[in-house]
Amino acid sequence: MKIKSLIVFLILFLFGCSNNKPKDEKLVTVQEEREYLQKYGTSLSLDEVIEIARDRNLDLRIKRLETEIASLDRKIAFGNFLPSITLGANYTKLDDPINLEMGLPSLPPTLSLLPQVGGLLSKLPKSIETKLVDESFQTVGIAAQIPIFVPSTWYLYSARKKGEDISKLAESFADKMLQLQVMSEYFYILALESERETLVNNLKSSEELERKAEVSLKVEGILDWELKKVQTLVESQKISLNKNERELKIAKMKLKRTLNLNLQEDIVLEKIETKVVELPSLEECVYNSLNGNELLKIREKGKEINTDIKKIAITNFLPKIILGGGYLNNSNSTLADPDFLFGHVSGVLSIFNGFKNVNEYKKAVRREKIGELTLEKQFMTTVLEVTRAYDNVETAQEFLNMAEKNYQAEMGRLKQKSAEKRVEMIGEEEYYKALAEYNTALSLKEKAQYQYKMAYGALSIAMGNNPLRGGK
Repeated sequence: MKIKSLIVFLILFLFGCSNNKPKDEKLVTVQEEREYLQKYGTSLSLDEVIEIARDRNLDLRIKRLETEIASLDRKIAFGNFLPSITLGANYTKLDDPINLEMGLPSLPPTLSLLPQVGGLLSKLPKSIETKLVDESFQTVGIAAQIPIFVPSTWYLYSARKKGEDISKLAESFADKMLQLQVMSEYFYILALESERETLVNNLKSSEELERKAEVSLKVEGILDWELKKVQTLVESQKISLNKNERELKIAKMKLKRTLNLNLQEDIVLEKIETKVVELPSLEECVYNSLNGNELLKIREKGKEINTDIKKIAITNFLPKIILGGGYLNNSNSTLADPDFLFGHVSGVLSIFNGFKNVNEYKKAVRREKIGELTLEKQFMTTVLEVTRAYDNVETAQEFLNMAEKNYQAEMGRLKQKSAEKRVEMIGEEEYYKALAEYNTALSLKEKAQYQYKMAYGALSIAMGNNPLRGGK
């Protein structure tokens, strides 16, 4: 009865484990997506776009699942330290019962000569047949075993633990790279929108020039080819404006793909103000990168895993000792005691397997050396990338200062032209030209801000920090 209860319990336990699977995610409809975006208002800020990306981006969700798989691999490796319990049962049906025949010893000749004894002995059988195994029987048992000395399991668990750490670092790095990608796509959209204002004012200025040229042609002030030249300028600026609109549409679709949103839905982005932050010294940035760079940490963990693999190869030369035991119940009626417990200690030592262990060890040693060289290469690469990123930030900051001064100059010039236009000292053409130059300076300043923000974000990632604000 106890055995049957144990069987039922194990079956229910295994059934419950088999149903422990992740929840299936359904596709989000357009209406659900609109309701999801309603909490952000009519426009999206950079912080909100990054928040949506971290919540919905498919690549980042894949990285999270890979981290969960690495965690499960570690738990699987830890299971090697725990006892394994198996439950078994079998039923055997024979076509005939198995009997054992034993011959009887012959009597001495002197006894057979007696008439009374001889007649009695002649009626006795010469052999005895007894049942050895029933025609049908069943066996139920439960067994358990636990490793006592299996060193490879120790280093396997250590390697899986480091693999889990690598997955977490890779997920963190992917998250930061996603933020940098979102920033790049976000700034590119804002740059195209800023550039569109310049193109619109250039087109207005050219159209005003075209109207004057048409009037001049009527009074024979210019030739026909000169008018065509102005018309060509107008058409080229219309083409530039149309190209800008098409590029803006594609840029928004790329951002929505990164956010895992409907590509046909329009989004409105908010402009940002960029503040120049105090840049630490190059030496401090390099030091921070050597302590916080995810790629360098991943290489370090990879080197440690190769060391564990070498230790596993060494354990192949050592014996493996396993302790086991269990309980059996047999329904064979020929047994005096159908229930019995058993225990055993088993050990295995590889003496010779075609030098497989030796070659595995040699392979592990070389993999460990590859890990050391890869770590050294990544160390130098990190220093180089941080130095390059640091120089890019300085260059972007210088370019931003120049663009800011140019913007201030064009803003003053536009104020002057606006005053001149009010008193009719200049016409529409010259005013729109000044407005276009102002928008060009504004667009140049905003692009310089975006470039500076991206350069500082790349430097922050190299140091293991968040790219948006440069902090962790």
